[in-house]
Amino acid sequence: MPTIEGLINHQLYTIEPLASVGRAALIMECYRIGSLPVVEKGKLVGIITSRDIRRSHPNRLVADAMTREVITIPPTVSLTEAQKLMAKYKIERLVVAREKDVIGIVTYAHIMAEIGRYTDSLTGLNKAEIFYEKALELLKEGREIAVVFLDLDNFGLINKEYGHIYGDNVLRQTALILNNLIDMNKETSCRYAGDEFALVTTRTLAEAEKLALQMVQSIANENWPGKIKVTISAGVAGGRRAIIRAADEDSGYIVKNLINMASLASTRAKNLNKPVVVVEAIEFKEALGM
Repeated sequence: MPTIEGLINHQLYTIEPLASVGRAALIMECYRIGSLPVVEKGKLVGIITSRDIRRSHPNRLVADAMTREVITIPPTVSLTEAQKLMAKYKIERLVVAREKDVIGIVTYAHIMAEIGRYTDSLTGLNKAEIFYEKALELLKEGREIAVVFLDLDNFGLINKEYGHIYGDNVLRQTALILNNLIDMNKETSCRYAGDEFALVTTRTLAEAEKLALQMVQSIANENWPGKIKVTISAGVAGGRRAIIRAADEDSGYIVKNLINMASLASTRAKNLNKPVVVVEAIEFKEALGM
């Protein structure tokens, strides 16, 4: 999963608490940076920002002007977690540290640029990595999840008969329809691959099935250009997994199996000419040999 580790600027400029605010200002101006970690005897004791400097006399000590409560993150934090933290506290830089040992700095601009690498350029949806990361996060929080897997029907024929530009427009419009139906507080969606889409949700299995059916119907009822017929098949997997969790299972293994089961269910729906096929938790339990 993508983390901030590769984005850390290890060329770190720091200052001691007994230095003057004027000296801090000179360092920040020289290196064109907006903040300086304050380090004493190798340990992080605060941070001084351009805002702190503007509010203080140049002869004042850094120790008196700095912010003592420093928001730090370890290098293993995910891109999305770091982005949310920075948005919450409205900060442009985060100090990366292991306990009190400062490793470097990561900026909001670099994080957002890296997150862009995990956004599908055609549809604007997340790529599968972000969807997978969110599913893992929810499981580690002890939440029940369901995976909805959606596969456009006969998409190859659309490309063949109308061309890839038209096919790309179908993918964009499909993504827009699907995204308009989700609740951002409950679902994270993605373009999984090619003409496949997926989402992870904290809804119950029954509610996830209703959402999947609504998506299938919305695609079928869309007024597509050229009056062509576009349909999609959906598979849903999830439900209660309390027994499995008691066995201290691997969250990554659970997510992969839920995705696989939902994908197979969408294929089953396509073969049976049904809009949605649901795979319940009991089948997942059996798949693990429990």
